[in-house]
Amino acid sequence: MNSRASIWSCIAVASLLTSCAPIRTETVSVHHARSSLLNNTVDFGWDGGAVRADLLRSMGVELMIHRATRGGTKSDVDYARREHAARVAGLKWGAYHYVNRAGHLQSQLDRFIREVSSTAHRHGTISYPVLMVLDNEGRDRVSWSQLAWAAQHVRAHTGAWLLLYCSVPLPGMPGFDQQTRELQALTPAECTVLKTCGLWIPRYGEQTSTHMTFSVPRVFGTWTFWQYCGDISGHPKTALFGPEFSGNVGSAYTRSGGRGTLRHFCDRNFFNGSHSAFEKFYREHSSAVSAWR
Repeated sequence: MNSRASIWSCIAVASLLTSCAPIRTETVSVHHARSSLLNNTVDFGWDGGAVRADLLRSMGVELMIHRATRGGTKSDVDYARREHAARVAGLKWGAYHYVNRAGHLQSQLDRFIREVSSTAHRHGTISYPVLMVLDNEGRDRVSWSQLAWAAQHVRAHTGAWLLLYCSVPLPGMPGFDQQTRELQALTPAECTVLKTCGLWIPRYGEQTSTHMTFSVPRVFGTWTFWQYCGDISGHPKTALFGPEFSGNVGSAYTRSGGRGTLRHFCDRNFFNGSHSAFEKFYREHSSAVSAWR
């Protein structure tokens, strides 16, 4: 084999290996975000601040996702009052649980379900759909196989598949090899479950830019939601250039404490698709508490 043929053979092999890798990278531009993505979702956790759900809706927000529980024992004190406000304003609602691998996973999930259910019963909102979400990230994360099991467990009680919020490292970053091994070890049945759930990716940078690159496990096919900016440790984090992508929602949100200039920044998210696709996803991945088992 001559040297040129050898080079092309190596390139072909490398390309094949890349296409078979369980994690791929994707780059999204400002132009694509503005023209093709739906910027209609916010999420919150406990902060003691004030959320004006009616103002968020007037800005084009349609879905609010809020932390309900964390680990094995913690409940979010802001969850109940914001659930009620969001329902009154006509927003779609999602609840998430922050997973802690140190705790018993089934016990965490059962408590999560009970917390969301009891809040809906108190507020008389049991006939309204709820999108259930697992937040799996950092040192507290569980494996992809455990997530597939969790999704089946929650579906058995609620009749709907979870949305999975997962931090996936870029190649070369800590944790990338571990997640690669976990994804390679998934069974076909587990792959089907994960793909059905949908993927919510957190990815934002220190500086504004016109492009952002993030990792997507191939088992999902593509991502569903992208948390593109937020407020971490008092510093705004945004991935895309432009005031509409800053996370500043003005008087629609005032966080308690923190730097005065950053008190109106919140986590914002894109949906990957059209409005009809968003409605379809929410309809198929949410369920009313009244129908839970």
